Amino acid sequence: MIRHTQALLAMLALTGCASIPQLDAPPALRDPATLSLGVRPAAAPGSFPDDRWWTAMGDPALDRLMEEALSASPDLAAAQARARRALAFQAQAKAATLPALGVEGSAGAIRQSQNQGFPPGLIPGDVRDQGRIGALLEFDLDLWGRKRSALAAATSAAMSAQVDVAQTRLLLQAAIASAYADLAGLFASRDLAEARLKNAGDELALLQARQARGLENSAVVSEAEGQLARTVAELKALDEAIALTRNALAALAGAGPERGQMIQRPQLAVRQDLALPGDLPLNLVGRRPDLVSARLRAESASARIGIARAAFYPDINLVALVGFQAIGLDNLFQDSSLIANAGPALRLPIFDGGAARAGYRAARADYDEAVSLYNAALITAIRQVADAAASKASLTDQIAAAQNAVNAAQRQLAATRQRHAAGLDDLRRTLAAERALIGARAALSALNTLNQQADIALSVALGGGFAETPEYKPEANR
Repeated sequence: MIRHTQALLAMLALTGCASIPQLDAPPALRDPATLSLGVRPAAAPGSFPDDRWWTAMGDPALDRLMEEALSASPDLAAAQARARRALAFQAQAKAATLPALGVEGSAGAIRQSQNQGFPPGLIPGDVRDQGRIGALLEFDLDLWGRKRSALAAATSAAMSAQVDVAQTRLLLQAAIASAYADLAGLFASRDLAEARLKNAGDELALLQARQARGLENSAVVSEAEGQLARTVAELKALDEAIALTRNALAALAGAGPERGQMIQRPQLAVRQDLALPGDLPLNLVGRRPDLVSARLRAESASARIGIARAAFYPDINLVALVGFQAIGLDNLFQDSSLIANAGPALRLPIFDGGAARAGYRAARADYDEAVSLYNAALITAIRQVADAAASKASLTDQIAAAQNAVNAAQRQLAATRQRHAAGLDDLRRTLAAERALIGARAALSALNTLNQQADIALSVALGGGFAETPEYKPEANR
């Protein structure tokens, strides 16, 4: 036994032949506190959106679309399947850290050679049946943490896949809400196009009547006819856009175009201005599923470095076998047929052609990439919040100015109609005032649609109600 121990220690010493590459210091995950949002905080800090943030848009039909999409979306189903696969890999990695117990057995016929150096008659010359059955116990001591690192890597990867499901769900919700807001804007634009069509028709009728009395030339009438045709074409284009947007919403909900035809005109509520939560850059990292997933992938890559490092050291397994073996199945379970074997099994990496060093460098490169992707995702996340907040601030001022323009156009139209009724102005000035009001309303409608989109963008940029919980932390299950 002493000789066996000495031999084992000598073989362990040989592992010094394989040296771990000396690389530059690894990159670090960027601290969000080092990044400034660049937006003045609100007088009263707001809160993060909840996980049904789109209900603030105030349309039950949108709620139904969301429910359909969450139950029928192929993209979401695929993300859920990836999460289940990652959990299965985690279970496999955990099982590898536990002792393995198995049973092996065999039975068959054998005829042994008579020419093995034994005197004649000691070895049977006929065909005899034989059998073997035994219990095998194996346990990897995992002295260098290879399997523990593999479990840590699989755990982080599994949690990342679960968070990716939340990210896929959020992107799906955002796409539906954005398309629904676009649909509302298209219907509003169609109303205004119909108003322009009526105005163009009234102006053409007026000019044709004046031409009949010799008060207008054909060029003016032709120009009015062209304007009417352009307005008809605009209506057709808006009808096409409405149909395509309905089809897009149906596809996002996991249904065919016939579902899109059932979508009625959206009835959206006016959103209130959203105030940004306090201490935002720091709190954002646990509220955005893409950031949480990127950090977990970096942790998984870090654990895989441990797997690559363990490849430079020997694997030592404890193996024990207890069973029966005999020639002649009727002798199999006799006491004299008992076999047993126990002891360490060693795999010693001395020369592998540089495979272990290459594997270590690859694992380190994967970690460096994962850290860089996390840092890039963090910068993008903070920029998205800042962009949405800046858009909201600007749109508030733009909408106020556009509303003033609409009010002024309404007053101008009312005054022009009074003058026309009094015989002080002809109908052309009234029609021009109507066109000015339609244009002002179109500008306000476009800004309101942009404001809805900014609300959606800010809700998504703040994580859409996601919050990191202990079950997403790899330390909880390691």
